[in-house]
Amino acid sequence: MNIIKKLLFSTRAMAVMLLIYAVAMAVATFIENDYGTPAAKQLVYYSVWFSVLQVLLIINFIANIFRYRLWHRGKWSVLLFHVAFVVMFIGAAYTHLFSVEGMMNIREGETSNHIISNKTYVKLDIFDGDQHLAYETPYTMTFLNSKKVGFPLHRNFSQRYLFKDRDISVRSLDYIPHAKDTVIAGKGKLSLEIVTVGQGGRKTNYIQEGEIKEIGGAIFTFNNPIEGTIQISGNENALTINSPLEGQSMSMQGQQMGAVTDSATFAQSLQKIEVNTPQNARLRAMYQIGPVNFVLAKPAYRGTLEFIAGDKNKDQENSNVVVLEYKDGNVKDTLILRGGEGYTNLSARKQINGLMISAGYGSKIINTPFAIKLKDFQMETYPGSQNPSSFASEIAVIDNGKEKDYRIYMNNVLDYGGYRFFQSGYDPDQLGTRLSVNQDRPGTIITYIGYFMLYLGMFLTLFWKGSRFTNLAKMLKNLSHKKYLFLGFLSVLSLQNLKAQDAESHIRTLDSIANSAEAEQHHEHDGHNHGSDEFAMKADNITTIEKGEDIVKQIHFSPEHLDKFEHLLIQDDRGRIKPVSTHALELLRKVYKSDKFYGLPATAWFISVQQNPSLWAKAPIIKVGKDIGPELYKKLKVDETNHTSLMNMVNLGTGEFYLAKAYGESFRKKPSEKTKQDNEIINVTERFTILDNLAKGYYLKMIPVQNDINETWTSWIKQGETMDIDTTALAFFNKYFNAVNQAQKNNDWAQANSVVDEIGAYQQKWGKNIVPPQTKVNIEVFYNHFEPFFHVMKVYGVLGIIFLILGFMNLFSNKKILRKLIFYTLIATWAVFMVHAFGLGLRWYISGHAPWTNGYEAIVFISWIGVLAGLILYRNSNAFLPAAGCFVAVIMMGFAHGSALLDPQITPLVPVLKSYWLIIHVAIIAASYGFFGLGMVLAIFSLVLYCLKPSKIITKNIKELTIVNEMSLTIGIFLLTVGTFLGGMWANESWGRYWSWDPKETWAFISIIVYAFVLHMRLVPGLRGNFAFNIASLWAVASPIMTYFGVNYYLSGLHTYAAGDKIPIPTWVPISVAIALVLSLVSYYFYRKNHKKLVSQ
Repeated sequence: MNIIKKLLFSTRAMAVMLLIYAVAMAVATFIENDYGTPAAKQLVYYSVWFSVLQVLLIINFIANIFRYRLWHRGKWSVLLFHVAFVVMFIGAAYTHLFSVEGMMNIREGETSNHIISNKTYVKLDIFDGDQHLAYETPYTMTFLNSKKVGFPLHRNFSQRYLFKDRDISVRSLDYIPHAKDTVIAGKGKLSLEIVTVGQGGRKTNYIQEGEIKEIGGAIFTFNNPIEGTIQISGNENALTINSPLEGQSMSMQGQQMGAVTDSATFAQSLQKIEVNTPQNARLRAMYQIGPVNFVLAKPAYRGTLEFIAGDKNKDQENSNVVVLEYKDGNVKDTLILRGGEGYTNLSARKQINGLMISAGYGSKIINTPFAIKLKDFQMETYPGSQNPSSFASEIAVIDNGKEKDYRIYMNNVLDYGGYRFFQSGYDPDQLGTRLSVNQDRPGTIITYIGYFMLYLGMFLTLFWKGSRFTNLAKMLKNLSHKKYLFLGFLSVLSLQNLKAQDAESHIRTLDSIANSAEAEQHHEHDGHNHGSDEFAMKADNITTIEKGEDIVKQIHFSPEHLDKFEHLLIQDDRGRIKPVSTHALELLRKVYKSDKFYGLPATAWFISVQQNPSLWAKAPIIKVGKDIGPELYKKLKVDETNHTSLMNMVNLGTGEFYLAKAYGESFRKKPSEKTKQDNEIINVTERFTILDNLAKGYYLKMIPVQNDINETWTSWIKQGETMDIDTTALAFFNKYFNAVNQAQKNNDWAQANSVVDEIGAYQQKWGKNIVPPQTKVNIEVFYNHFEPFFHVMKVYGVLGIIFLILGFMNLFSNKKILRKLIFYTLIATWAVFMVHAFGLGLRWYISGHAPWTNGYEAIVFISWIGVLAGLILYRNSNAFLPAAGCFVAVIMMGFAHGSALLDPQITPLVPVLKSYWLIIHVAIIAASYGFFGLGMVLAIFSLVLYCLKPSKIITKNIKELTIVNEMSLTIGIFLLTVGTFLGGMWANESWGRYWSWDPKETWAFISIIVYAFVLHMRLVPGLRGNFAFNIASLWAVASPIMTYFGVNYYLSGLHTYAAGDKIPIPTWVPISVAIALVLSLVSYYFYRKNHKKLVSQ
């Protein structure tokens, strides 16, 4: 009995199980990335052993409640916290076992009560002419069912069925995900090649004799007539077709793409397809039947069907293939099933041993007791773009003859009859909706009760008398030498936060240089030259780059005129309406990597490039990093400031873009294969393209299109293969640039200002539905000039240094003058902090959403929190705390303004982010990383102290630092836990499930488990003590780093920016690991040598 208690109920058992639990989930995320979510669920999440592990952990939790008598009043908060996990486990178990999840797809005007289940089944129908039985066995096929997978990982589906007196069995022989099939001509079954034509282009499909197969959204059979399918019958010599729907075919023989055919010839080529009327099939004719357009490419032929596993990203629309062995007594046969999640048809039909056998693999249809009619699907896009702003379904619930209207949209759920309906997606033609459906009210309620208990327990733990946290606070208060503690706190609260960065996936195009060898037609408009053909001049002796100072000397604009022009509005490619000031600044930052060009404001640069593109073709404005390689660096004639001109990037004799070939090679590489040189080639090409397109006029979308339903604004020329001129915009810009040219000659800007007023009035008249208030425009222009975060960063740096000097002086001298200086510096810091807050408020007002939706905003926000923490924790004239806050801001905002990965551009939100959850969930999660980073820094500081000769002061400081470390990790784990499960609640409101084992949420949960282990080490014999705790705290930070950084770029999921393709591991990762390993080993050596004896004494 004692052995069982030790194995199940001891803290050692708990520690081991927590580590196994965390490692198992970590491995599962990589299995999911490489082999799909079903494989991860089969091997880990939904496996028997993983469920047993979870049950054992819950039993251990309950046992330790009794062991440590958590029902005592002083431990109620801890009791609530631990019971919450038990309740959440029960809720999750109920959801897993009894919930129903699926999709309901409805077209406009149609009604449905069919839910297509997310769960998959192996289906078998048996019919002997007298009796019909249908079987559905729940099973999920994964790569483990592939014949390529050997023991011990290989899985087989096997099932026995009793039909009358027959013992029938089936088992899986092979599984091919996203299968691509081909037929090898020769011996074998009669085969047919069907080519479909749709939005995705041409696609070749194969069907063999006796098969039933979904092709292009329709069900086909070949020599296997089944009612309701497109039935093709015949042999090598002749084919017939019989359709359940009306259609037509058009002969393609003798036709040429794009040729004009007379009506008589066209009519002869058409042939009507009658319903359920067999007729001769025509080869190489285009058939249009229902949703599918197809061509019978050639006569039937014999061959062997082979399957190849498709790419999980490129071929995800392909069905999976399951090869089954069917056995009836001594009779065996093979069934080829095509399907997967979302497929509901039986895809194989055969006569075997006197029985008609139909089989399939996929979802099943669940009928609801009521029906839903889609009255209208509505999608709003951001003005002038195809980016969705919101989409919604106007539906009617039909129940017992009564009809009631509802509206479902993102983050707005319909609860009806025990089912919850969520706006999940829509059909490509925007005439149909896709609703995610969930039936799990009991599981959700139980889980939410657990969440509430968890939040309450965590909150009380921080303040409940007698809790571990309050006891730590008392211990800290009783220690006398606090100054060393604050030095540890000073050692950069935000080192970890440096890693809080998002990267956006940029779509880079090269339309302007795809045919760079050909000269474009050039239009001159009264002295205003558009286009980059000036950049492809053919000359042998010509200056290709001039000094930036000389360029700027040639440009003159009235300050009043620039002020008026930069307040005009412009529409970007994502549909945002913003001041020209913002647009110009964003473009200059991307091309030149600075806010001004040799002192020239961004707006003046923006106008000048349109006005005189040939001048800017020689400007050293395109940033080129040395990562591009010495050969290209020299070829592009990069100057000492790491910039080159547009003309230096083009062969003036041929018009060839020097990086065209290198760009193509670099862009085609997988992320994991791209070198620093590849990335720099891509980045430089993007900068070239931006400048080229700016000179052509593509970025001048300032003129609203009258009465346009999508509120599109346009430039004088539209980007495309053909030159499309907008005459209204052209007239405005001709008039404007003529006025500017004249003003620069006579220094009279009245006419130019007048044209700006005309453009502004036109924008207000024809864009009145989407133009922002003038107050917001003025504030955004002020924000662009103010640059609050860059300036406060510099002031924080000065204040931090002052605090640091005063803090060190205060260690050795406690003079009154020092306290006064600290006080005055503190007031100055509060003033700068308020300016920082003011900047965040401006950005919130301008963007219309919380300022932490991208990497740049998150960094700026967390730096503000760091300063706030330093100011709030300030005690006893200790200057190190506010100094720490200042340096957090300097380091983080310096990274925000200096990193190429972070873009300060304000962008519209995707529909799912338009929720109050954004404010709560993201802010709490981001804050937790700061506390874990602090714990890591404190651990490093403690381990360094272990390397020193022990003394009373050092021993006290180690204890102090460890106490603060534990308090920091406690706050961090509370914040991360609350933030993670709040994210689950958000997901439940958006997608209908609060937990889906997405890599991001899984790794957040892993981090919770890791830090739970670290915080419980004090209860585990052999792992107790300050040294062990600090070692664990140092290495534990790897988990939140993986959660925030690694998942984004190495795993595929809902929260990630990659498609599972691995990028090279950053250099700082192995360096950090090496430093941590060396520090751990060295500190352990000195701990064993010096400190362990003191501890034992």
